[in-house]
Amino acid sequence: MIGSMPDGVYPVMLTPFLRATDASAPGVDYPCLAKLSDWYIRSGAVGLFTVAQSSEMYSLTPDERLECAKTVKAAAAGRVPVLASGTFEGTVEEQANFVNRMATDADVVVVLVCNLAAKDESDEVWIQRCTKLLELTPGVTLGLYECPAPYHRLLTPAMLKWCAASGRFAWIKDTSRENSLISAKIEALKPLDKSPLKWYNGNVTTLLHSLREGSHGYSGVSGNFYPWMHVWLCAHWNKDTEKAIKVQRFLTVAEALVKTMYPASAKVYLAQSYSDFEIQPTCRVRDFTFLPEDRQKLRELQLMMEDLCMEIGIEPVLPGKFTSTSDGACAAAGAGDSSAFPVD
Repeated sequence: MIGSMPDGVYPVMLTPFLRATDASAPGVDYPCLAKLSDWYIRSGAVGLFTVAQSSEMYSLTPDERLECAKTVKAAAAGRVPVLASGTFEGTVEEQANFVNRMATDADVVVVLVCNLAAKDESDEVWIQRCTKLLELTPGVTLGLYECPAPYHRLLTPAMLKWCAASGRFAWIKDTSRENSLISAKIEALKPLDKSPLKWYNGNVTTLLHSLREGSHGYSGVSGNFYPWMHVWLCAHWNKDTEKAIKVQRFLTVAEALVKTMYPASAKVYLAQSYSDFEIQPTCRVRDFTFLPEDRQKLRELQLMMEDLCMEIGIEPVLPGKFTSTSDGACAAAGAGDSSAFPVD
């Protein structure tokens, strides 16, 4: 088991893809992934969550999931812990086998809450399967993610308390999205102060509320746009309340645009804001069409963010030069369906 997870921001990482040259799925651009990892860290992230929903994890092969974690771990170079999802298809035994494999490349292997029980199965069944998973993965530090796909299963405060009492979980990305439930879940953890489990909000709209209630940070999609904003809020929410309210208001309103055609929106935003990234909106989950109007909206989002940073005193972080082991570039264009992608 690793030590206590640091408080702060854990971006849910994008997966950059190469240009598709035939009908097959575009390959992962690992050098670009390494460069992204470095940028998140220099922006103030205290940990990196790869092989997440934002990473298009269900569209990655098992080997690609492992390689993404390995690439991020190498790029992090011990600066921050690396988390990666580990429970996908199959029986609990099969999931445990992959968790053990992933543990060689990630500091924390994240359990996808929705994949331990079907939608119509009870919380008791979930706990039984989780108990078995713990037995089959001795010594592995685990996390939890209330992933909204293939269906959205939330842990109850009692279930979360059970997970904390097990001593095996160090991190949770919560996607409750509702203040009263957030408060109840954080309150359920307070008596278990000896547990390593720390609570992180995956929903930016409720971030300030959760920080006031005692959460340990943030792990959500807009961390792929301007992670320094969330870093500042997590560090200053109780030091300058008026500025904190302004930052929260921006994050809340901007989220509607962030989630439009996500995760391609994040790739378009980064590409047109920071040309050094060489990342374009290639996605495996589906193709997206970005009209000039869509790109202009993202440009205006960047300008609004920069204006607020200047007012508050927050320093945006540009991508720096990052040495990679190959010279592949992230570039491709998407077109077509723009239906919703489940995010949180």
